[in-house]
Amino acid sequence: MGTQLTRWDGMIAMVSGALLLVWWIPVATLLPPLDPTVEILDIVEDALWVPFNLAGMIAAILLPGVLVSFYLAQKGTLSKAGQVGFYLSLLGSVMFVWAQSEQTLLWPRLAVEAPELVEIEFFLLGELRFDVFYWPSYLLLGIGLFLFGRSTVSAAVFHRWAGHLLWFGGLTFGLSGIAIGLRFLAVLAFGSALIWMGYLQWRDRSAAW
Repeated sequence: MGTQLTRWDGMIAMVSGALLLVWWIPVATLLPPLDPTVEILDIVEDALWVPFNLAGMIAAILLPGVLVSFYLAQKGTLSKAGQVGFYLSLLGSVMFVWAQSEQTLLWPRLAVEAPELVEIEFFLLGELRFDVFYWPSYLLLGIGLFLFGRSTVSAAVFHRWAGHLLWFGGLTFGLSGIAIGLRFLAVLAFGSALIWMGYLQWRDRSAAW
């Protein structure tokens, strides 16, 4: 990891992790989706919906490139399972871009023009057209990042605890697609892993501890 490009990769990874935190922590605090007194339609129509979710959409757009940079930094040291995990998580991250963009930009419009699509449990889930990318993206990210993160720990190119955060945060993030209550913990761990690993790249240190 000795090039100027790697330093830029690290900066982008830190930005992506920070945006994940900026995305979910305020949403979880100010727009609690698990509050039984708050209707889903009210949450989507809130003026803060687009600004808060915009950070998540940008983080999602950056994520595939971040995963590629992490993979290239460890190329030749990852196990077969880790390589499979990388490709699964990369595919999941690309699908997550669509899911997050849809959530950010399409849902508020549907809340006005077709509120019946929003007034169902778990946001728009249950409608096949929305499930096509939502569920697979979280499933692939969860499985892929678990395998990729575990291999990252063994490869020891990054700090081992950063690898532990990556697999734990990635796995819980994938599960949070089903159990939204996990999202706060998942984003905290996953975002921290991206920031930590990005920082190591930016500082141009392999950190084989």
